[in-house]
Amino acid sequence: MILVHQRYFAQPGLRDRVLDTRIEASRRLGELGVPRGRIWVPVGGEPGIDPAGLPDVIWECTYPDLAERERARAFQEGDQAFAAIRARQGTQLARWVREHYRLVE
Repeated sequence: MILVHQRYFAQPGLRDRVLDTRIEASRRLGELGVPRGRIWVPVGGEPGIDPAGLPDVIWECTYPDLAERERARAFQEGDQAFAAIRARQGTQLARWVREHYRLVE
């Protein structure tokens, strides 16, 4: 199993916009017939939990293998609507990180 983990660090004042754009991107993935993934935001305002320095949004998605990940990625790369969402997202970010992990069984 492969986990793709993306971390989104918003430009100052753009956290909500980054989240809304990621939600839009996930919807588009669903329309393309590929996994939408899951979106996470940091827990804040709770005793003992400090979100300082954490990404503003995390998107993650699992795939059975790298071949399936590449199949889904090909749909994304070939879609003009998804490309427009991605371009808009890029203007909202101070930093973005994509990581790939393999499950240890």
